[in-house]
Amino acid sequence: MKRWMLIVAVMISVAFPHVGDAESLNEVFLFKATVEADEGTYHWEYNSPDNFEYHVNGKAMHGEKAKQQVEDMYENISLSQDMDKEAIARAFQNAGYEEMSRIDVRWQDENGDLYTWLWDENQE
Repeated sequence: MKRWMLIVAVMISVAFPHVGDAESLNEVFLFKATVEADEGTYHWEYNSPDNFEYHVNGKAMHGEKAKQQVEDMYENISLSQDMDKEAIARAFQNAGYEEMSRIDVRWQDENGDLYTWLWDENQE
């Protein structure tokens, strides 16, 4: 019986490899994140199908120049529908933004559902 259950579990994980994984930017409509930190303000933005923006301390990059920055941050924080604002804050801290005062994230998934997280150190 245990062997049969193991075989079924393996078959399901192979058949549905993306269940529970964060979606890639190619699978979402919108990703916007703004971090206010001691060293400045950072903003990453993606609008489907290929609009990328990255802002750091008043300087803006667009298109291909911003693409890698946006993709890297999106991959680092691994958004999912069930994350709370504390998990979002930890994800940005793990990505190197430790002294943050505010985080604003907006994410529209492949179904068009919009998720918004707002973390403020003064409200914790």
